[in-house]
Amino acid sequence: MKLIEISTTRLQNLEVGQFIIRFLTDFENQNLDVATDTDFKRLFDTLKEQSPIYDAALNQKRAKTESELLLKLDNSRDKAIRSLRRAHSVFEYTDDTTEQDAYATLKIVLKAYKDIQEENYEAESLGIDNLIVELRHAKNSSAIQLLGLERHINKLEETNNAFKNTFNQRSTNTISAEVFNTKLLRKNILETYRNLSEYVLVMAKNRNNPFYTDTLTVVNNGRKYFADLLARRHSGQEANPEENSVVK
Repeated sequence: MKLIEISTTRLQNLEVGQFIIRFLTDFENQNLDVATDTDFKRLFDTLKEQSPIYDAALNQKRAKTESELLLKLDNSRDKAIRSLRRAHSVFEYTDDTTEQDAYATLKIVLKAYKDIQEENYEAESLGIDNLIVELRHAKNSSAIQLLGLERHINKLEETNNAFKNTFNQRSTNTISAEVFNTKLLRKNILETYRNLSEYVLVMAKNRNNPFYTDTLTVVNNGRKYFADLLARRHSGQEANPEENSVVK
């Protein structure tokens, strides 16, 4: 009897969460009685309590990434708005009367949306949509074409759509107020798992009780799955030094 070796240095944070869930799920699916051993139950219950907290920390990390992406996309559309305004302002002092008329016509539209970049995310999205619709109205088409602003309007539409698509698909955890130390949570949950798996191995070797041998089989099933997953991964991939630990 032995435990299949698996190094957690090569498991990504998300995979650690899946690794733990795999064990908990497989164990419960076997209809084994966790109350058979009070020490095992204590470790099992601790692991079960840690799992959703760890997963919540990962969700928060993903939410932070989403927030950073939204900020980047919002900055892109703000630049597109400024580019449109600057392209329009080029004709402020033109001597061409036709261009002067086109400039004046579009100035009225742009002025109505002068503070659009200061609005909240959703209000800015709607405001840009409305601005684009108004600029593309038939009454403004000749002015747009004369001043060559169509490409700037297209760019604004493109950046606004990119922002809206990401914003609408964002995780509901983006607004989470909870703060988690993912590194510490990872360390603790793997330590609990290691204690549990080593305890099961010792008991399976020294007690004539199918509960321990069956549980050891469950433990090893998950370990083999993730060990095989890691074996298929590119051998040159480096582990995160902050996550350096081995579950044997």
